[in-house]
Amino acid sequence: MRIDSIALTWFRGAANSAILQPNCKSLVVFGENGSGKSSFVDAIEYVMRDGKIGHLEHKYSGRRQEKGVLNTHRPEGSEATLEIKLQDGAICHAAIDPNGVSSLSATAMDDWDYRRTILRQDEVARFITATKGDKYSALLPVFGLDHIEIAAENLRQLAKRVERESQLASLIGQVQSSEAKRRDIFGESTYDDIVRTIETLHGQYCPKSESTVDCTERCDELEKVLESRTEKYDTMKIRYATLKELADVDYGSHIVAIRQSNSKMAETVEPFVAEKLTVLDSTEGFVANLEDGTVVVCPSCGRPIGVEEFREHVAAEMERVKDLMTVLGDRRAAVNRLCDCLGTAKSCLAEEELASWIEGLPEDCRTRCVPDVEGVDPDEIRKSVREDDLARIERALEPLVNAAKVSSASAPADVSELFDDHKRVGAAKVVIKGRELSSTIVQINDLMAYLNALEQGLRDEIRQQSQKVIEEITDDVQVMWSILHPGEAIEGVRLYVPDDSDKAIDICLTFHGVDQDSPRLTLSEGHRNSLGLCIFLAMAKREAGADRPVILDDVVVSLDRNHRGMIAEILEKLFSERQVILLTHDLHWYMELRHHLLPPRWQFKTLMAFDRPDVGIWWSERRFNLSDARAHLKDSPDIAGSTARKIMDTELAFVAERLHLRNPHLCGEKNDHRMAHEFAVRLAKQGKKCYRIKDNGKYETHSEAIQSFEKLGGLLASWANTSAHTFDIVPSEAEKLVAHCEAALDAFECSVCGKPVYMFDDSSRRRCHCQCEGLRWAYDRV
Repeated sequence: MRIDSIALTWFRGAANSAILQPNCKSLVVFGENGSGKSSFVDAIEYVMRDGKIGHLEHKYSGRRQEKGVLNTHRPEGSEATLEIKLQDGAICHAAIDPNGVSSLSATAMDDWDYRRTILRQDEVARFITATKGDKYSALLPVFGLDHIEIAAENLRQLAKRVERESQLASLIGQVQSSEAKRRDIFGESTYDDIVRTIETLHGQYCPKSESTVDCTERCDELEKVLESRTEKYDTMKIRYATLKELADVDYGSHIVAIRQSNSKMAETVEPFVAEKLTVLDSTEGFVANLEDGTVVVCPSCGRPIGVEEFREHVAAEMERVKDLMTVLGDRRAAVNRLCDCLGTAKSCLAEEELASWIEGLPEDCRTRCVPDVEGVDPDEIRKSVREDDLARIERALEPLVNAAKVSSASAPADVSELFDDHKRVGAAKVVIKGRELSSTIVQINDLMAYLNALEQGLRDEIRQQSQKVIEEITDDVQVMWSILHPGEAIEGVRLYVPDDSDKAIDICLTFHGVDQDSPRLTLSEGHRNSLGLCIFLAMAKREAGADRPVILDDVVVSLDRNHRGMIAEILEKLFSERQVILLTHDLHWYMELRHHLLPPRWQFKTLMAFDRPDVGIWWSERRFNLSDARAHLKDSPDIAGSTARKIMDTELAFVAERLHLRNPHLCGEKNDHRMAHEFAVRLAKQGKKCYRIKDNGKYETHSEAIQSFEKLGGLLASWANTSAHTFDIVPSEAEKLVAHCEAALDAFECSVCGKPVYMFDDSSRRRCHCQCEGLRWAYDRV
């Protein structure tokens, strides 16, 4: 749906009223930098993005961008509004409060996609230099596949959520601990052997509970009976039981396991590998919660990085250190078991029954080892354990455990047996729980595998459909590139889906016969920008069926004259049925476009230079931009005259070409550097024979136009040259020069149809004419 008009009030650069009226036609707008032309583009984006403008998304614009979207000099009580009227009469309206809250009615533009509608100067090359993941994110909505990507991403996040909510890593750690407990207490006994052991103990200690058959329930009953019997023992027997528990603290094997893991990780050449693995392990969960399109600070290198690139980086790092992550898991399990041993030792030493035993220990053991054990915090050891921590724990526990073994060796048989049985029952409960957790882990892994398979299926579908669309877009890109860069040794420009990633799109080309994986390797900034323009236009071309406008905001800054001149050809050949709104601050390109893009399809408008915020955006009433010269008449007449001369140098050169004006041949570059007064003289001389105007049904010499050309030639040769090289021209002279320039340019337009005499070229009759043929230029008469 085409745009009929855009009306702004106190929005961005607009003051009380600023209206852009394309009238559903294509339009070229000229305005100096800062004249406010992009305010109209901002208005369209504001509506399309529900009250947000991309280039204002920073901390200085305010929470709702109120510091950026509202005119800084909006009068108290005045409302900031924007209104976009479409071809079918639909109106998209927004009223913006001082705090940035807006009431937005934009149903008619809800399905418009920014990336297929608007291209700004700073966005031209950004796509080319973006990561493969960012290109993927940019193009997927254009392909119409973003809904499948959303579904695939939801499945990926769901799998991550299942893993996180189920605490899979913790469950795996508990199973590993239960297996270690089983080996410590039961050796190589199988699960069935352990069940039979519990059955025997239950029959021995709980003969009245024969009806209990569940193994876990039997363990619970056994623990109650054993604890009850322990309470009946005197202090001496309890002390022996506690010493026996301390003597069985197997700290040494866990310290050995930690040191072996440290040794394996030390074999890598990377410094601080343990710390890096820990950060990487935590980062994997952190990345899962990030939203696409955001930028994060990498916890490793500290640089800002896009989420997609960050995810790829984390996945690659996880794959690279996969074996080391296994070692890290084993190390973590050994650390957890060592902390359990520390907790048991601290608990035993805190029992009142061991107070007298501690007093009887050797002085070094009593004054050093006991305080060292009591001072260790198992939670801190879990977070970070170093070799000096291990050595300190080993030095502290070894004398205490050895002393406990000696003291508990003479424990009463019934106490020792009761303690051993209690230990077996506790270990059996852990083994049973670990078996149940193993079953849960299998179910979680099956669910995650199913979700991953669904996600991969969707990504395969995206890949296949993307490849098809990419081939179509690539054809358009190559056509546009060949128009912009005819005869250049850069060819084969195409988009492709890399084989090594499901979420990536990149660009390759052939540079002077050599294949290049990226345009960043060999293309200049101007070539990269023109490539970005081709890709955008190719994407926008796919919207032809919807007949939505294509808006280009100052996109030729880095293109030289030869290449930017070809953009008009692309617009005429490939977008002849679309509304194109083109904004530029390049006056020469604007003038050039006026002669290549003709009415009635194209309109041209000029903005005046921005003066004050309370004045805002305002349009020039004159078509030929000589208002820029008039703006200097009062204060700088020399600048006014010089500006008028430069404008006429460009304008008359284009007119001379369209009218097939004959000029004497000059050597070298002189042919391309003729001045306006030369063209004016030739126009006056040849116009006497060639220029005709219809009067009462008959064609007569256009005397008025010829007189304008004659007067203009003299003024350009005298006052225009004077203003360009001296300061001698006075305001009245500059005023007269500008007025005659305007009159001469007006002389080429028909007063009836409003079209220029060079609009149509009848080569068979060798003449040009306006639409109604009220003006004719017969170039065969020279």
